[in-house]
Amino acid sequence: MKVLVCGSTGCVGAAVVNALRARGHHVVEGARRLADGRGTLHVDYAQACTPARWSERLAAARVEAVVNCVGILMPSRGQGFERVHAQGPIELFRGASQAGVRRIVQVSALGVGTDAAAVGTPYLHSKLRADEALAALPLDWAVLRPSLLYGPRSQSAALFATLASLPLISLPGRGNQRVQPLHVYELAEAIVRLIERPGALHEVLELGGPQVLGYREMLARYRDALGLGPALWLPLPMPLMRIGAWLAGMLPQKVFCRDTVAMLERGSVARDNATPGLLGRAPTAMAQGLAVTLPEPLVDLRAELSPALSLALRASVAVMWLATAFISAMWPEASGVLRLLARCGFEGSVGVVVMIASCGLNASLGLMTLWRPTPWLYAVQCGAVLGYTVTAAFNMPELALDHCGPLLKNLPVLAVVMLLWVAHRPAADRPPVRRHVVARVQPGTLRP
Repeated sequence: MKVLVCGSTGCVGAAVVNALRARGHHVVEGARRLADGRGTLHVDYAQACTPARWSERLAAARVEAVVNCVGILMPSRGQGFERVHAQGPIELFRGASQAGVRRIVQVSALGVGTDAAAVGTPYLHSKLRADEALAALPLDWAVLRPSLLYGPRSQSAALFATLASLPLISLPGRGNQRVQPLHVYELAEAIVRLIERPGALHEVLELGGPQVLGYREMLARYRDALGLGPALWLPLPMPLMRIGAWLAGMLPQKVFCRDTVAMLERGSVARDNATPGLLGRAPTAMAQGLAVTLPEPLVDLRAELSPALSLALRASVAVMWLATAFISAMWPEASGVLRLLARCGFEGSVGVVVMIASCGLNASLGLMTLWRPTPWLYAVQCGAVLGYTVTAAFNMPELALDHCGPLLKNLPVLAVVMLLWVAHRPAADRPPVRRHVVARVQPGTLRP
């Protein structure tokens, strides 16, 4: 069968193209940025194209089926939800009907069509308009509404992998939002099976992976796949998360905004998961899927230190903390620590108490760095370095301007502590990662 795949360069589209060709189908790749040539068709929903014109183009290319995989997570200049998700696809669907195309598969989104979607995000509302227009046409059609997708080229998966790689991970609320991640290869396999299914087809199908996970559990799966140690989790009130999403919407990125936070809050779980029925088997668990196609963070923060180098860096940091505590405690006047504290507002007996507390903290940090480092220890060290530096700079600005840089030298100290933090692995988590990955793949799963 000759199949037009719209959005063929994206995450879903590329997987569908490969899956169709693996089954022997002829694929016409449709995308905005695609070299003109045999087997390609320029598709840009941002530009209006009448159904009559689409009918001519599809007839000329002898297209028998269409798969629409085009989608954006955030609007941008010239690409709004209404144009890209609704008007553009509707023009194509109507043109395909006029051209005699047999079947259309529309990749929508989970949450479309629920009561919340009617007054929900512009993203979901625009998807719903295209779904309803397709269902009204006199041809075979299927609307697929998948949960969160992961796999090669997935922008959302790259964002989640980046968040999971952070040593301190912020969570929306408690991170209990329910999701049902599905590998894009299995979505592509399901689409191919619908293209090949005999008989009439008029279905709206919700798709998801085999497990319903909490948001925090999902990030933990990404972190395990990246071979990272335990993280520190920081629950954030949802109002703060929404403010962060609003600010992120002003940055040059296409995955994190108020709409994505709203959809995450709503949850992404299939009410009646059609994936097992389409595949003829249970979909692949997320841990195994991530082992087959390793996550690709937007910013890779992974680091691995040899035992000798790790010990050397820990020893240097420990010596700094221990020496600071020892010198301050033994020579409080000569070292100038009491004068420094007085400049910060801690004079007399109060200054002595603060000095003793500071020495105790510094000595504890030094000893723990040598004896039993933990993620919490490195987090406290980062906070201590920043706290000492900001306090001194505010109360004694001359230290920030000193040509020897007594405060600026805290920056490389902070960098070393951060390096030790991101490279930290408990002894139980240190077996080699990503070796012999193929041996963990079960036959017949995740065919690219």
